[in-house]
Parts: sequence; structure tokens; C-alpha cells
Amino acid sequence: MRSSTTNEGDGRMRQGAKPAVIFASMPVSGELRRLIPPGAAIITADAGWKNAAALGLEIDLAVGDFDSSTPPTTAKELICLPAEKDDTDTHYATRLAVERGYNDILLLGAMGGRPDHAHGNLQTLLWLAMQGVKATMADEENIIRCFGPGQHTVPATDGKWLSVFAAGGTTRGVYLRGVKYRLDNATLPPEQPIGVSNEFAADEAGIACSAGWLYVYVCKGE
Repeated sequence: MRSSTTNEGDGRMRQGAKPAVIFASMPVSGELRRLIPPGAAIITADAGWKNAAALGLEIDLAVGDFDSSTPPTTAKELICLPAEKDDTDTHYATRLAVERGYNDILLLGAMGGRPDHAHGNLQTLLWLAMQGVKATMADEENIIRCFGPGQHTVPATDGKWLSVFAAGGTTRGVYLRGVKYRLDNATLPPEQPIGVSNEFAADEAGIACSAGWLYVYVCKGE
């Protein structure tokens, strides 16, 4: 399998990218600053502005109902939302980023805490991928991407373990290369975790699917 699309997790930008980082409210350590592309717009959702401020970042846009925090006073732009709405604060921030033309979006502070919020953020990641956006979510131990049909690569420098799961339905025509357990034209149903805990066997893994969507997890592990 030859890879034609590269999705890297070390802060480098692909050609034509317009990057943005969206901070949600779970704690974000300084270690994750290495993932932020140069020149990325800094967008925060609700209390996520505290994460950006702790990293010394200038906030371009702060969005939220601010039910868990007071609004920031230093953001260049502030949008206050009603507490009762159809979107989460994080999803609203991502929709706004896409509307403004950002096509390379990293979510930080979106994992951990309440499982329902984390699951909602995974759905937001899938929504981003469906809009044609390079979609990544990360914490200190994991990097999660969402891929659609096509060929992709993931660098082994991101971690030890690689897992793939169907996202939003059955995923077909799945190929894995550069890993201990290869897949060849496999079908991944959403109710079976058969893609969990693979291992890198090369400097990068090649991943492809012909129909559907994939969550791709890279975990540091032990």
C-alpha cells in the first residue's frame, strides 16, 4: 500500500493548511505545546481559556456559556452562548472554526473527566473529518485522529500502540501496513473492537480504507 496523504502529529503543517487549536476545559500540560503548529489560531471553549493562558498563549477567540468559568478578559474576540443549546461549547467552537476556513484542527483538553463529554468530543472529531478537515485530538498519553476513505500515514514517534476503530458505522476496505498485525481489505464493524492494541513495526504505519471512517489511536503505553 502506497501512502498519498500524510497526517503527522509533531506540529508540522501540511501544505495549504490553515491550523487552529481548540482548548477544552480538561487540564493540558506544557508537554502538549509541541503539537501546536506555528501560527495556529488559538480558540477556547468555555473554561478552556485557562489552559491556553497557562501555556502563555494569546487567545484569538473564546467561546462558551461560561457556566464553569468566568469569561476571559484578554481574548481578542469573545462569544457568549446561552446555557441551553443544541451544541456543546467545544462543538460550537469547532463549527465556528470550520466556518472561518480552518482546515487543520487540534483539540486539546478534550479527553478525561466525564465519559459522556469525552464521547461527545469524539463525535466532534468525526464531524470535523466529515467536513474534510484534518482532525486530531490529544492528551499527554494519546493522539487520536479520524480518517476517511483514502491512504494515510501515522509516525511511530507518536507512541507504541496503534488501534483502529470504525467510526459512525461499518468501515470497509481497511488496510494496515507497518504494524505487527496487518489488515488486508478488512471490514471493521462498530460493535467489535478487533483493531485494538496493534504495534508499530516500522517508522510509520500505513492506513487506508475504501468506505466509512476510522478512529486511529496512538498510545504511548509501557
